[in-house]
Amino acid sequence: MVHDPTRGPDKNQGRLTMNHWKAAAAAAAGLLLLAGCGAKPTDSAAFEKQAKEDVRVFIPAFNTGDADTILAMYAPDAEVLAPGNPRAIGHDAIRTLVTKLSGEMQAGGVAIELNDDDKAAASGDLGWHSGSYVVKDTAGSVVDSGNYLAVMQRQPDGKFLMIRDTWNSDRPPPAPAPAPAADATAEAPAG
Repeated sequence: MVHDPTRGPDKNQGRLTMNHWKAAAAAAAGLLLLAGCGAKPTDSAAFEKQAKEDVRVFIPAFNTGDADTILAMYAPDAEVLAPGNPRAIGHDAIRTLVTKLSGEMQAGGVAIELNDDDKAAASGDLGWHSGSYVVKDTAGSVVDSGNYLAVMQRQPDGKFLMIRDTWNSDRPPPAPAPAPAADATAEAPAG
């Protein structure tokens, strides 16, 4: 409704402004209440301890091909982004990938060892864990080194499980194979 100045002061004019303030205050209080009901507080030091303990179980299991131990550390819908392989989504695909990679490593006579430089932190229901590793042959020589990063999410039981996992080598990718030599027995162009 438009106020007609010839009719005197509008008695609702102040109320309309007050109603807006009341609505804004109610909305702000609701947002604060919702923010307080969000993610549970996380003890980042306890998360870091769990992440470091888990990876020290994960690596020996990976080296021996113990896929069940490894899968227990992944959420059911986790994704693993391993170099040189398609993305593995979910436990079945991760089991297939772990079995393949572990078998290749065992056949090649190499194993992964962690460096003692890993770090982890969490906030709310998400956390991350990163560090570096070396790959050694049976003689103990380092044949590769690299880094890893895992993103973890708190599950309904309170335990954090990996939802994303990736790693990479510090070494450059192999050079492409040389182009095949021209066939000397091919006919020379007529000229």
